[in-house]
Amino acid sequence: MFNLRTISLCGLLLTTSVGFLSLDGRVAIARRREAPKVVRVTDVQLQSENIAGVWYHRLTGRVRNETATPARNVQIYYEIYDPTSKRILEAGFTQLRNRVIDRGAEAEFLVTPNRGGLVKITLVEWLSGDREYRSFQQMQEFPQ
Repeated sequence: MFNLRTISLCGLLLTTSVGFLSLDGRVAIARRREAPKVVRVTDVQLQSENIAGVWYHRLTGRVRNETATPARNVQIYYEIYDPTSKRILEAGFTQLRNRVIDRGAEAEFLVTPNRGGLVKITLVEWLSGDREYRSFQQMQEFPQ
């Protein structure tokens, strides 16, 4: 049979181990609250020009790598909205092929959409240093 001393020692060990687990849990929760290290679009400009009755549009922007490793094959997904009705006029993506964005560095992108309007960047995907595809759901409108 167990005596009182053995039972109290087991209780002490369980209490101590649960205390350590809760400390580890707090550290893990604190890590989750930090800002994510992602590749994000920092600036977007949409220029429209009418040449001989035909509208031409040019969407340019900057992408910043905030991760700890280089980012490759970055893809930027965008939507263009009608400024008055907020209806989607066009959705598409552009890719920085064969470009490596070092950590903390920026790169520029260019795409020629068929329509003009309000620009919303929806998603950024990239190939990380460990050869895994990562993504960041940016969902940010850029005023023009």
